[in-house]
Order: sequence, then structure tokens, then C-alpha cells
Amino acid sequence: MNLDRYERQLALPEISQAQQKALYDIHILIVGAGGLGCAMLPILAGAGIGKISMMDNDTVSRSNLHRQTLYKDTDIGKSKAQLAAQYAQSLNPDISIQAIEQRADKNTNINEYDLILDGTDNFETKTTLNALSIAHKKPLISAAVQQFSGQASIFAGYAKDQPCYHCLFPELPSDACNCNDAGILGSVANLAGLWQAHLTLCYLLQIGEAKPGIVLNFDFKNFRMQHLKLKKDLSCKHCGTQENHYTPLIKENKMPELISLEKLNTMQHIVVDVRADWEIEQDPIHGAKGDIIHIELPMLPSKINTLPLDTETMIAFVCAGNVRSAQAAQMLESLGHKNICVLDKFSL
Repeated sequence: MNLDRYERQLALPEISQAQQKALYDIHILIVGAGGLGCAMLPILAGAGIGKISMMDNDTVSRSNLHRQTLYKDTDIGKSKAQLAAQYAQSLNPDISIQAIEQRADKNTNINEYDLILDGTDNFETKTTLNALSIAHKKPLISAAVQQFSGQASIFAGYAKDQPCYHCLFPELPSDACNCNDAGILGSVANLAGLWQAHLTLCYLLQIGEAKPGIVLNFDFKNFRMQHLKLKKDLSCKHCGTQENHYTPLIKENKMPELISLEKLNTMQHIVVDVRADWEIEQDPIHGAKGDIIHIELPMLPSKINTLPLDTETMIAFVCAGNVRSAQAAQMLESLGHKNICVLDKFSL
């Protein structure tokens, strides 16, 4: 795996190289290569999820093309799963893409997957995927669209304290229908699919509130979003008696301590400025009582042994916006060093 492809997302302090490598070891199953699946797949493949299986037994029709933008006129009559897999493989040759030309049913074996993504448009299949999720102890991220509305949720009903799909929909919704019956604007399907992909990445990387039980409701007509926290229904006939414990798939990337200059000055410390020379010339650090040394971030691996790592001295990294400094701090913490922090540039 070439990490250069992912350098822009690795610039985020919430994502470490270890997490990026863990993403590469994840195997997800996307069920449905329609509007939701077409929006999800490029984002998840581009982000570096190492193995993606796309399941759909349908073929492309002309009425799909306004919203299922992976396909074109010359694809009409061809397998959606195969076409989607080919597109994603060309987008990111580093990962593995598999096409499964079949419909999900109660006999589908999902043991090899770490996570199930529901991009289907009918209640029957959603019910089936929920049952498989519970039976095989696999988290399920489900989305749905109808006309100008959308929804995306995370379920882990196999765990005793987490809800399943039927905790939200105990019975078939009275207004449930698919895109063919109700109509759909192409942008709505794609927006909901993008939200589902975003929710998936945040869930895998443990960023923010992307945890089981989250329910996002979208009103794309009036540009509104509702964020709900769903609890397990202990009387749910599908998941109410589960006794398993929930555990995340990827270890959380814990952020280094962020402290102010005022607090730092109460400690024995040095400040390591990881900015470029021209940045320091334009905006030098003032007010630190300890020594200030300059090690530009790309040079840090070769200069670590110059730092007082085996003392009680606090090593405070600083940059222009707390991003590169967080990367530097995480680098040292991953090597087992203590007394590492990030000097909040916005406190200067």
C-alpha cells in the first residue's frame, strides 16, 4: 500500500498511519449497486478500504442513469455489480474489488466481511440484512431514500446494548416504497449515499459521533438534517435478548494533549516548531519560557534522537494550525515516548 495516495486524509490529526493501514485490512460488503451504492463506492475505494465486495443481481436500465452515475448508455443491459467493481478497481488499483452477481437472502454467508453496507431500496432486503447482521455479529450501516428524503443509520443489534434496524422500524413502514414507485431526484440518492460513505469512514476510524444507534434524517427539499440517538428496544423480537458486547473494528486514534502557552509555561519544557523556515520568519513564536528549536516535520524522524526524551521535560510541538504538530506528537507517542503535547497555536 502506497501511503502517498492518502496523504491528504492522513494530514488530519484524527487519522494515523496505523489507522490507514487498518482500513486496508477491512473487508466490507456493499449490498446494492444502485443510487446509494454508486455514490458510496468511489468514496470508500478512494479512502483505501482494502477489500470491497459489491453485491447486486440487477442490470443497468436507461431509467437508472440519471442517478446511478457510474454507468452510461453503452452499459444498458450489463451487470451493475461487474461495472461498479471495474470502475472502483480502476479508481484505486491498490485495493481488491469483488463483484457478486446475486441477491442477498437469508442464506447469504457474510462471515468473511467486517462490515455490511445496506444500499438497497426495499424493506424485505433490509430486514434480511438486519437478520444476517445479528446472526453473524456484523455491524450494519443502512441508508434509504424516497423522493426528497433520506436516512442513514448504524446498527449493531447483536450487542446487548446496541439497537438493530427493527428497533427503529418494528414493522413495515406504511409509506414504504422504492424509487420506481415514489420517484427520486438524482441528487437526493447521491447525497444520501455520500452521507452513508462518510458515516462509514467515521465509524471505522472512530471519528465523532459515528457509533451504533446514530440515526440521521435528511430533508433535502428544505435543507434540514435531524440527528437522533436510538436506544435498543429490549422488547424487540429480533435483537432484544442479545448478550454480546460491542467492540469497534479499528482502534481509536487518540489525540495528543493540546495545551495553552500559559499552562506550558508552568512546566519544564522545550518547544519544537515543525513549520517551514518561511513560516517561522513571518510568525515567530513568542512568550515560551523554555527553549525553542526548529525541526521541520519531514525531518523529524531523523532528528528524534536530538530531543530530551528520557527526561521529565515536556516536549511541546507547534505549527500554524495544530495539524502538523499533532502528527509530530503522534509519531513520538507511537514510539512509546511520554511527556509529549501539542502547543495550541491559537493560544499564542
